[in-house]
Amino acid sequence: MRDGRPSTTAAWVAAWRGIAGGAERPIVHDQVAERLVPGAYAAILRAARNNPGATARVHQFADAVSRGRSRHLALRTRAIDDGTAAAIDGGVRQLVIVGAGLDARAWRLAALRDVAVWEVDHPSTQAWKRERVAELAPLARHVRFVETDFERDDLRDRLSEAGHDPRARTVFVWEGVTMYLSSTAVELVLRGLHACAAPESTLLATYFEPRTSPLARALSAVLRGVSEPVRSRFSPDQIAERLSTHAFEVVEDAGDPEWSQRYLSLHQPWSLERLVTARRR
Repeated sequence: MRDGRPSTTAAWVAAWRGIAGGAERPIVHDQVAERLVPGAYAAILRAARNNPGATARVHQFADAVSRGRSRHLALRTRAIDDGTAAAIDGGVRQLVIVGAGLDARAWRLAALRDVAVWEVDHPSTQAWKRERVAELAPLARHVRFVETDFERDDLRDRLSEAGHDPRARTVFVWEGVTMYLSSTAVELVLRGLHACAAPESTLLATYFEPRTSPLARALSAVLRGVSEPVRSRFSPDQIAERLSTHAFEVVEDAGDPEWSQRYLSLHQPWSLERLVTARRR
């Protein structure tokens, strides 16, 4: 990661999220992504926005070739959006995004209008992002940025300093992060979540499974090539055990097979990445 710049994967995810709105049957819309991503990605998003017909055809081709797997990031985003909305419908009024990257939920989800949002991430990514949203009013009640090094910092202390109330229920979003952290850092974050999550808080966390398919190996090689190697993988049983140790009980564990059926009526047999929904006991 370069000072004052977002990580490569953060830019990729935001760009794909922005492009996803041009699909024939879009399942997620992000009009803020173009503002957040670096120049080359912004140019691609502008081209997609200015040529909706061509963009839709590209999506159709990608869907056909990949059997819907090109929709993974859009599916992941939609599943977490829905999980967040469900927590808010249940009365939660605090959202903490752990490893926020170029996440745009505070600026694109109207459901957050009565919700306080804390974005926790590396100072370099946050510096880039804060400059680009400085003149953009959030849809959330307010947004606070919390600079953190997940390999060293105590999440409870950092959130407390930023005004988070550990006595009030919170929805924690930990999207696309665990795979890039060491096992020690994952444990440090989980201890922090345990300490600052009130009972009945919700955790939405994604993780990579320990697959050895050609696609999994290719993805790992690409991530190593951009200096963001995969460092942690978990089976569903392993992630459930880790969470249980910190008083979080899994209520759902889903991935592309479940999401594709739910949102696109498509069949997919497996997924590299899954989303676990857990409740704080």
